[in-house]
Amino acid sequence: MGLITLFILFLTISHVSLLQINSVIAVSPSGFSLKIIHSDSKESPLYPGDHLTPEERLQRLVQQSKDRARYVGLQVSSSNETTNPINPNSTSIPVSYEGVGAFYVAEMGIGTFPSSLQPFEKNYLIVDTSSEIVWTQCAGARNKSQYFHQDLPLYPAGNSRTYEPLLCLDHHPLCFPGRCEAGICTYSASYPSTASSRGVLAKEKFTVNKDQNETFDIIMGCGFWQNGFEEFLGSGSLRGKPDLVTGVLGLGSGPRSLTSQLQISTFSHCLKPYSSGEALTVPSTYLRFGSNATIGGGGQHVSRTTFFTRPTGRGPYFLNLEGISINGLRVVGVEKKDFEYDQRTGKGGFFIDSGTPFTVMYQPHFDKVSETIIAYFYGLGIHHDPGLGRGIIPGEANINVFGGMQQAGKNMLYDTAELTLSFSAEDC
Repeated sequence: MGLITLFILFLTISHVSLLQINSVIAVSPSGFSLKIIHSDSKESPLYPGDHLTPEERLQRLVQQSKDRARYVGLQVSSSNETTNPINPNSTSIPVSYEGVGAFYVAEMGIGTFPSSLQPFEKNYLIVDTSSEIVWTQCAGARNKSQYFHQDLPLYPAGNSRTYEPLLCLDHHPLCFPGRCEAGICTYSASYPSTASSRGVLAKEKFTVNKDQNETFDIIMGCGFWQNGFEEFLGSGSLRGKPDLVTGVLGLGSGPRSLTSQLQISTFSHCLKPYSSGEALTVPSTYLRFGSNATIGGGGQHVSRTTFFTRPTGRGPYFLNLEGISINGLRVVGVEKKDFEYDQRTGKGGFFIDSGTPFTVMYQPHFDKVSETIIAYFYGLGIHHDPGLGRGIIPGEANINVFGGMQQAGKNMLYDTAELTLSFSAEDC
């Protein structure tokens, strides 16, 4: 019997508020790629080992999806220069992925330290398409600073030759009004389970290819107050596991995101399917930016849909879901209006997030989809076994996330200038 495919139909919208991206850095990088490794991959330095059963790994992914959905829901409802060119043929960068939060993590070089063994400090940043700011935990200089645990030293910003705090008097476009302390621009960011990061903004040099030392300058956050991360960051040491994560690499919409600052309007990823083997591992993949982000080169059929952002122009990317079909059978009672974003309340919507393992769907909609799937297989003489688990999981609130498992085996290309998402079936 053939594989039953869930077809997601997207409605093209006629009115979209185009995000205006300020030109804040005189840089026009051609393209680069980041290798991303899931924590359940044996390549990852955060790999939990083979002691977990497939069922335990599956439940861990379910919990990750629920935590991530709550996080993105929080992001949705809350209000929130000379450089060197990047080689379009630059090699990939080692990255990994951290436990409960279901995050991919990229290894980045930050700063300039000519007297040290390497010219930059190594940092591991969560790759987050649902948030904007790029930040890492910074050392000292503040009383009552708070941090989650990390194995690497806190970033010594004061020792970097290229660290330049953003002064409020300079009126930099990324220094938002009313966000100043002692004359320096500040930031604040919220994450799952009331986690948050606060600190100051500064211009700093990033290195994305440690072999060829290709660099660019961006405005980053220097985090001095991190609260509430204990559930998903900094607890590995208690279990004898490494705590490598030092901050967040924001790829969401908004002028402070990495792609906006580098004036790169396209990025892509091709997630590999979760294996069904004994370890239930997840193979590594790549994030590609600029000229490295291509699609359809092998003759694959490419589909395209529009996406949109919140009226504030910041946060996750929303899709317009028209309906759901199970092998061509339309799910009755699940319509476009059920997934529409309410600009007045900031609730609802259907957003895409590769960091969420399973697709998460609001319980009433999930029930209708589940009933259709069960009825379909019942017609084939196959009865439902609750012990087999799900591919899609129900959500507690009106939060709907198109997760990584449903994106697996597809090349997904974001164009933030055209506000389009292109996708094609591909052997990643």
